[in-house]
Amino acid sequence: MIPDELVPLIQPLERVEAIRRKVARLGDRLCDLSYANPYGGVQQGVRGVIRAALDDDRMLDLQYTPFGGHTLARRAVADALRASHRLAFSYRDVVLTPGAMAALHASLHACGNPGDEVIVPTPCWLDYPLYVRATGRVPVMVPLQPNAFDLDVGAIAAAVTERTCAVLFSQPANPTGRHYASEAFARLGAAVSQAEQRHGCRTTLIADETHRDFVTGQSFNSVVEHFDRTLLVYSFGKYHFVQGQRIGYVAVSPRYPDHEAVAGELVQWMRVLGLATPTALMQKALPGLLQLHHDLSWLQAWRQRFGDELTDQGYSVVPPEATLFMYVRTPGGYDDMEFAEALARRGVLVIPAPVFHHQGYFRLALTASVDMLERALPVFAQFPPQPASAGARSCAQPDEESLQS
Repeated sequence: MIPDELVPLIQPLERVEAIRRKVARLGDRLCDLSYANPYGGVQQGVRGVIRAALDDDRMLDLQYTPFGGHTLARRAVADALRASHRLAFSYRDVVLTPGAMAALHASLHACGNPGDEVIVPTPCWLDYPLYVRATGRVPVMVPLQPNAFDLDVGAIAAAVTERTCAVLFSQPANPTGRHYASEAFARLGAAVSQAEQRHGCRTTLIADETHRDFVTGQSFNSVVEHFDRTLLVYSFGKYHFVQGQRIGYVAVSPRYPDHEAVAGELVQWMRVLGLATPTALMQKALPGLLQLHHDLSWLQAWRQRFGDELTDQGYSVVPPEATLFMYVRTPGGYDDMEFAEALARRGVLVIPAPVFHHQGYFRLALTASVDMLERALPVFAQFPPQPASAGARSCAQPDEESLQS
């Protein structure tokens, strides 16, 4: 049975899925801007790498693999991390997982003990607090700085107690699309170190870098450069648009004290939790995937287009520096969930802020088809933003005319 304490963390997304089911009858008229599903399809280069891995027929190559993953695949990841993060990663520092979700679970289990606290800057990816609770830890939600959504280093440091075992966040940030500056991580590392000395705790930074490939116009900043006890979480599914193939990893910083022992414990947790490994096929494909680089000019163009047009319509848009998403303020006078439902009745699916443990915003994905994106923009204009003082507008009643048009 699902514990009572988990139910409130599950419900917001389930409500969004209920909205999706209600409007599914729109069929091809539905513009799906909710999740980062690539309606343009998987690129042929990615399909070619997977096909070549399957065609490379070797004895037992599609059978069980060691917990933690095949050495060849782990070494390929370590080589890539040495180049991108400028630290001496070894293959032993890399533990392959069936996606970022599994990596997050294992990382949390490797930090502290049940009853310890995990600081989560919010808004955050929807299931961070859920996973913290599921591992027996206690989520401590610390708001990001208002409007700009920068890390509030002072608030994070103030939230550290003798029970703090981790700080969990995404870089770049999901849902806001912010790419935190290196200076912010330098201050965060120093502040957490000082807080540790005051309280006598041992804190790990868990950085979910799943969207790091979608930073454009600048180099990627990683917190691993500024804090020794760091675990990096990553998923190959996002960049290569094969999210259903479930391959990722958790990497232990080479500067982490006893990093080999920590990586060994993570391998054990993959067994204990029954998460095992990514499929043997995707492990074979991994070295080839690491060699691929995709053109992201389409993403930059749609960021600019949506940012400009929504701003012109009166919406307040968080400047999208990275990820596949945009975070936009909900029009004044609207409840977040009701606004998302009203948009859905007019054929546009988005994710409202309560799913991300926040209020007053919604997230839209830019991975829909060109036709969907083009048709969605005029729909937003049907909900002109207005000051909250102008009076709340109810959007709870179904708009049957819009479903029939």
